Formats: sequence, C-alpha cells, structure tokens
Amino acid sequence: MSITTNSDRLLRIRRDTLKTMLVGHPLDCPICDKAGECLLQDLVHEHGITEVESKAPISKFTSAYTTTFIKSWPQRCVLCLRCVTACNEIQGIGALTVVEQPEGKRISYDRDKCVSCGECIQVCPVGALTEKKTGNRWRSWETTRIRTTCPYCGVGCQQSLHIKGGKIVRVSGVEDAEPNQGRLCVKGRYGFDFIYSEERLKTPLIKENGQFREASWDEALDLVANKFKKIIAESGPDAIAGVSCARSINEDSYQMQKLFRAVIKTNNIDHCART
Repeated sequence: MSITTNSDRLLRIRRDTLKTMLVGHPLDCPICDKAGECLLQDLVHEHGITEVESKAPISKFTSAYTTTFIKSWPQRCVLCLRCVTACNEIQGIGALTVVEQPEGKRISYDRDKCVSCGECIQVCPVGALTEKKTGNRWRSWETTRIRTTCPYCGVGCQQSLHIKGGKIVRVSGVEDAEPNQGRLCVKGRYGFDFIYSEERLKTPLIKENGQFREASWDEALDLVANKFKKIIAESGPDAIAGVSCARSINEDSYQMQKLFRAVIKTNNIDHCART
C-alpha cells in the first residue's frame, strides 16, 4: 500500500503556501537530521526560496514524541499526515492520530500503543520525526547503501543498510520490495548493534574440563554427529529432539525437520515460533 501519492501532492503546492510551511526549516537545515534527504529542503531549492517572512509556527504535536528509538521535532512538522497513515493503515498500531485544537489540527500520539517500529520516521518527508538511536552523527551524503535480507526471522524482509566508515549507522526498508514493501519491525530497523559486539562468537567452541576452546567447523560437526550416534545407539532416536530457530529461513527449517525425520528417525522436532 502506497502512502506517498497524496502526501506528495499536499507538499507540492503553490509557492506562497510553501513559504508558510517553510518557517523554521532554513535555520534548522544545518543541524537537522533530515538534511540532505528532506523533501521540503528539495522543494526550497526547486522553487528558489531564499527568505521567509511568516511568524514561527506553533507545535504540531501535542507534546514532544520521544520513545526509546524515536524523537519528534514538532516545530518541523508540515502536517502531511504520512506518519498517521503509516501508523494506522500500514502498521495497524494506531499510536498516532489527528486531533482538532483551537489553533488547528495537530498530531497526537499514544505512548502506550507505540511499538517503536520506526515506520513514521521512514515516511516523514521532513525532520519532524528522527531516529533517536543514531542522532545526527552522519548525513545521507556520507553514507552508502547496501541491500540485504533481514536476519531476524524467516519472512525475508528487504533492508537497506546505511554504511559510514565501514559500519552500519542506520537501517531502512526497501520500498517496493517483496515481501515487506519497505516496512520493518523494531528488531529489523534497530537491532543491528550485535554484529559489533566483542562477545559475538566467531568460531565453534568445544567444552573440555569445564573450559571452552576454539575448534574448526569440521571438528565441531564431527563431535556433534558422534554424540548423536552414541545417544541413538544407547537410548533410541526418540531420545533426541530439535527446535528450529525462528531467525532461520523457511528452507533451513524444512531441512532441519527432514534431517530429524529421515535421518535420525524421530518426529521430535519443533519450531520456536509455533507458540
């Protein structure tokens, strides 16, 4: 489902109205997280706007919207309603709504409903919603994008990794890519720090005399296979059970159940996402 058509039409309005929306943005551009990929900034250059005479705008949010991963800048909001549409019609969360106030329409949010999926950030055309996790330590022109598949489950959502200095600084969904159509969950969008953890295992470990030692894959797999053979010989195949990880792709889960049923000869196989 596309939500960009109507909001793009709202933003591409006549020059005078654009000036009114522009208030607060020219001075913010050097420090705004969205600088370099802001639709309003692009329109300013396209229409050659160099100054603004209108008064400063009122806050478009009932209060600053801040979660673990999301931060709002109400003074930058242009009320395109992309975030509301994404939250309600795309993600089905309903944390963002439009309310009528004496000063006009504003965007309100329900902190208890928000799941920090970040979809509102991805669809925001300006700097009204930004990523609290990464802040403004980088700019879009400083990064390169690499497309990949999310590792957190078997759905296969497509991601764009924003790379700066050889490290991931941001993750976004790939628009018009199957199966997620640019959408990501909170894990897919923000759970990328683990790959830089010093505690991450980089080689198989075998425990001997209460201590782990590094081993080759051949040695580790031979040890597991011999252990399985010994257990089957002593107690039968039903003494072994397996649980497939939800982070595995569907094909890997299929192969695992085939291994247990056809090779080990047991039906004791399950999947952690089944419950």
